[in-house]
Amino acid sequence: MKPKLPAVAGRLLILSSLAALLYFIFPLPLISPLSAGTHETAEFDIPNSSRMLSVGEELTYKVSYSIFSLGKIIVQVKDTIRKEGALVYQAKAFIDSDVPFVNLHQVFYSEIDTGYFSKFFTVTDTKDPKEMQFIQYDFDYAKNKVMYEIGTKPKNLSPQRGERAVTGFQQDGLSLFFYARGNIHKKGSYDVPIFINEKSFNTHFNFFGKIGSQEIDAVNYPIETKEFDGKAEFTGIFGMTGEFRGYFSNDAAAVPIVAKMKVILGSVHIELEKWKREGWVLPKAKG
Repeated sequence: MKPKLPAVAGRLLILSSLAALLYFIFPLPLISPLSAGTHETAEFDIPNSSRMLSVGEELTYKVSYSIFSLGKIIVQVKDTIRKEGALVYQAKAFIDSDVPFVNLHQVFYSEIDTGYFSKFFTVTDTKDPKEMQFIQYDFDYAKNKVMYEIGTKPKNLSPQRGERAVTGFQQDGLSLFFYARGNIHKKGSYDVPIFINEKSFNTHFNFFGKIGSQEIDAVNYPIETKEFDGKAEFTGIFGMTGEFRGYFSNDAAAVPIVAKMKVILGSVHIELEKWKREGWVLPKAKG
C-alpha cells in the first residue's frame, strides 16, 4: 500500500492534477495539420467512431505522484441518444481523491457527437449533497456561441448565466478524452480548441505514430501502445504547466493506458487499473 501524502502537499497536488486530469488524457480526430507555431482554428472532418466508442465501457485509472496515491478516475460511456437528429454519446467521469484532509469529488457529464465534439457539458462538485456547485456549457454551433450557467444544486438560488462567442467546434474536459482516442493512429501536429473557464483556448498535440510498450500492474505482460504529447496554451491552477504525454493501446479501442502530466512539484502518473469493454483484451507487445 502506498503511503499517504502530507495534507498541505496533498492538497496542492490533488487540485493541480485531478481537477485538470480529464483535460489531459486525450488528443483529436481528423483535422488539418497545422504548421509549427500556428494558432489558427483547425478545420475538422468527421471520423468513423463505430469501433472506438462503445456503450457500456468503463475505465478506471489510479493517479499517483512519486510513491504517493492521489485518487482515482472512472470514465464511462453510458448510452446514445438522438439530439437534433444526430447520434450523440452520453459519457460520464468521476474524480475522487483519497488524500487526507482533501475532500475532492467531482462528476463530469458530456454529450459528444460522432465527430467527438462537445454538444453539452457539465461538471458538478458532489462532496456536499446539500450544496453542489456546478458549471454547465451548452454549445450552439449554428449561432457560433456557448451558453453557460454556474450555480448550485439542488437549490439554484442565484445562478450566473451568460454566453460566449466561439469559432468552430469545441471540446470540453471530457469529450477531449474521446477525441484523443479517435486520433491516436494519425500522424501530425494539431491545434484544437477546448472551452474551459468560460473561454476557448487552443491545445497543441503531436501524434508521432510511434509504437512502443508500457507495463502496468493490472497485467503481467507489456502492452503495445502508441505515444503522443502536447501542451495547453494556458497555465492551470497551482502551476499546471500544460505539458502532457500519453500512451494508448495500439488497436481499434485506443484505450489510454498510461499518461503523465507536469505540475508545479513534478509529474503526476495516471495508469489504467480496471476496465469493462465487451470483447476487449489489452494488446500484447510484439517481441
